[in-house]
Amino acid sequence: MNTIKLTAMAFGLAAANVFAQEASTAQTANQPAVEPTKATDVAVEKKGPEFKVSGKAEFDAYAHASTAQDQRIYHSYASTIDVDFNVKFNENWSAFAEIEADGNSEDPFVTYKKAYIQYNRGDNFTLRVGDLTFSEGAFSFYNYDDAGIYAAGMREHDIRGLDMQLYGFQFGLGFGRGSNDFSCSKNISCYGEANKSYDIHLAYQFDIAGQSFRPFFHYKSWQTKDENELHAGLHTDLLLGPFDIHAVYGLHADRMKKSYPNASHALLAEPTLNLGRVLIKTGIFFAFFDDDMDKATIHESGDAYEIPEYKFAYGEIDFKATDIFTAGFVGEWHTNTIDNTKELGSVNFGPRLYFSPVENLNMKGFVKVVVPVGDDWKKDEHDKWVSTTDYGKDASFYFGLETVFNF
Repeated sequence: MNTIKLTAMAFGLAAANVFAQEASTAQTANQPAVEPTKATDVAVEKKGPEFKVSGKAEFDAYAHASTAQDQRIYHSYASTIDVDFNVKFNENWSAFAEIEADGNSEDPFVTYKKAYIQYNRGDNFTLRVGDLTFSEGAFSFYNYDDAGIYAAGMREHDIRGLDMQLYGFQFGLGFGRGSNDFSCSKNISCYGEANKSYDIHLAYQFDIAGQSFRPFFHYKSWQTKDENELHAGLHTDLLLGPFDIHAVYGLHADRMKKSYPNASHALLAEPTLNLGRVLIKTGIFFAFFDDDMDKATIHESGDAYEIPEYKFAYGEIDFKATDIFTAGFVGEWHTNTIDNTKELGSVNFGPRLYFSPVENLNMKGFVKVVVPVGDDWKKDEHDKWVSTTDYGKDASFYFGLETVFNF
């Protein structure tokens, strides 16, 4: 009965509104037309969503020549295109979508990367819902700056869920997505049973006297006994006069309730000295694994390790000759393994050239000499201990040209 009454009332109100509009129309038809004289009388056209497309493309070519008996030159490629779609509905609501092609070839496949909606309230509150990526404590060093593969803190973990940021505090929660949905590490066998993982991410960004600090915590579970992992640590960026110091401590642990594997620890410091036209970039990295490698936490995907080697150091000096041309020289020392009982070191050095003729276009060329150092390079089974590149026992030359443009 109440429903019938409400329906009758609704129809009555609708009819009254129609009659009122008709009466108004008839009255207006009997009056002379009057031009609007006030700005408030002019209808304002409603503004639609703002749409923007941006992205990046990169195509690289490399060559490798060994001084061994086989002195042929081998080449390889790497290609990337990333396209971002941004939609702004109003001052508070927006959306983002991304597609990407990325691979060590000249024709990588284009795939869906992510999409999410975002709500902002002022400058200190953001809420995102959709496909999100968390990573912490990335390397600045050019060989390991792909956070999807390497990190001193935590490489990229993809989820479908939510992320809230409030006054520097970040909280994320969601289900594992893509490769992040599978349980896989040195001590946890990869298996096909997915659709069970979830991630919790916590971080807090704060500044003290102009210095930036970011403690972080990330827990992941596959809802299976002893199938879990933990990343935690601290990421800092310090500005001390002409010095810019990027530093990270990272804790990596699997199967927290078991006696092994034992946690691994990573320490990274990358100071940069800016002297105007002269820029000096340096870095040193240490990782500490259990003495028994079978009981150490080691995260891997394919042939790449999250912690790429147990120790390395580098230094690069760049001279900015003009606004578009920079010349530099780099020297590196690597252990090339995560097993500190193996002698698979190398010394790498060579010139690097940077060319930026216009904004958003950058080209980089380099020549690098690699000199292996260590007796284990001569052993036939050395490849199973190498965690970076298998250089072999002979010196070799590497050449490269990398081109990147943004749009």
